[in-house]
Amino acid sequence: MTVAYSLDVATSGLFTQIKVLLRWKGSVWKSIWSELLIWLLLYSVLSVIYRVLLNKAQREVFEQLCTFFDTFSVFIPVTFMLGFYVSIVYNRWTKVFDNVGWIDTSALTIAQYIRGTSERARLIRRNCVRYMIVAQAMVFRDVSPAIRRRFPTMRHLISAGLLTEDEMAEFDAIVSPQSKYWQPIQWLFSLVTVAKDEGLIADYYLYVDLMDKMRDFRTKILNLVIFDMVPIPLVYTQVVNLAVRTYFLLALFGRQFLENSNNIPGAKWKIDIYFPIMTSLQIVFIIGWLKVSEVMLNPLGEDDEDFETNWIIERNLQVGYAVVDQAYGRFPIIKRDPFWEEETPQTMDTPTSTRKPHTHMQGSCINMNEADLDNGLISYVRRRSRSFGDDDSSSVVTETTRANSNASMLPRHMWAQPRSKISNAIAKLYKSEPEPRRASVCVAALDLNHRRPSVDFRDIENPEKTDDVILDVPALVQERIRIAKQQAVKIEMPEDTNLQPTSPEEDKSAISPSANNVKWFVEEMPVIEEEDEKAHRKTPRNLSASSFGNKNQSGGGGDST
Repeated sequence: MTVAYSLDVATSGLFTQIKVLLRWKGSVWKSIWSELLIWLLLYSVLSVIYRVLLNKAQREVFEQLCTFFDTFSVFIPVTFMLGFYVSIVYNRWTKVFDNVGWIDTSALTIAQYIRGTSERARLIRRNCVRYMIVAQAMVFRDVSPAIRRRFPTMRHLISAGLLTEDEMAEFDAIVSPQSKYWQPIQWLFSLVTVAKDEGLIADYYLYVDLMDKMRDFRTKILNLVIFDMVPIPLVYTQVVNLAVRTYFLLALFGRQFLENSNNIPGAKWKIDIYFPIMTSLQIVFIIGWLKVSEVMLNPLGEDDEDFETNWIIERNLQVGYAVVDQAYGRFPIIKRDPFWEEETPQTMDTPTSTRKPHTHMQGSCINMNEADLDNGLISYVRRRSRSFGDDDSSSVVTETTRANSNASMLPRHMWAQPRSKISNAIAKLYKSEPEPRRASVCVAALDLNHRRPSVDFRDIENPEKTDDVILDVPALVQERIRIAKQQAVKIEMPEDTNLQPTSPEEDKSAISPSANNVKWFVEEMPVIEEEDEKAHRKTPRNLSASSFGNKNQSGGGGDST
């Protein structure tokens, strides 16, 4: 009995909703016309009495009464209460529809799990479907007035062919004060167990899965009984209906035209148009909204929009028998499909369908302009800043350190350019230093190779403003050389045969600068980096050259170079 209008609104257009509004069956006009007519008649009667029958004193009392009702009727929260109520009713309506019970899944499972072409197997499959329909009809008899009129007693199920005399005798043999919706389901489960014992069900997994499908069907139809037994609280329904109808009862007085409305405090100026247009529209909307909740409150009734329970039972019976009996074991001959040789199959279109362009399933960003895209590599990788600790004096994050930190994020084979820059900077300082020390240069190179330039915070007056410090490679190398001189780090160096023995006085200074020393350092740079990486695997990453020097001094085993 549901009114179908999906085809009318399939395509949006100028007159689409107009065709829907002109419908009568299941429409708002059919729902509210009686209430609207009664309200207009009462409004007209009061208007005639006010205009014709009342004297001046009585009119003043009537006008004050109308003004009072019109002023304080806004205290009734009609839209608030009605909105929540309709929302609750709609959610309940959807749950009822989901639990109506459709036999398709259960019938398909029965046909595939209970195998056999014998009469015994066919009887078991058909009886399984019939017992499910019997359970559904028993539930619908107690929750749907239409089914109750169709099957007033259980004996009418025998006349309808859903039960036999023997089954009815077995049904009556079980005496229980409660409704016996469970009894046909118990027969169903027993039949499935018999089919498993007789070998009609091949595996226990199929047996359990079939039981689950039938249990789901039984749970859904039982939920209908629960919904019917426990409705929305009566007080909520009463409050909403009372609020709406009281509001429009007061509107009979509050919406009247008053001749002396300009002289009455609180009265609204109105135009005498004899017909309450705005109030009539309000009745259509609010009373129509209330009628929506009344229709959905029990969708198993006999309203125009209620579920067609009679058709559901007939449909389940026909589909169930067709699946487990007529269509059992039947399928078309397996052969090549029409698109066997086609790599990109495409169906044939009718002249009507080819008028509209076909859209493909693709992301919206595919159509972006290539000019707006950056096809280059990631040019900036921000390293996590480190906190200032006692064991580490480095990690000031500036623009220079960000640029240098990008090199550490690259693969090893891409370090050639930064490494050459470091070597050139060290060689330049090595030549300019009056008394350089090879060991100090190596220490500075090892620490600088970390790509984490450092600053001696003892020379900075305001550590909070370290972001303003501009760091460069030569300054870092010079700083590391100074620290290494102070801490006297010992590093074993290979003997150079080209060097001449020096006196103890000359040994205080480092080896004199020469091109051979610089060449040796550049050649040994990869070895230094490899040793540095091995050391970092064993020691924390926040250890610097100064920390190594402190450890050597504290250990007592270091010799000054």
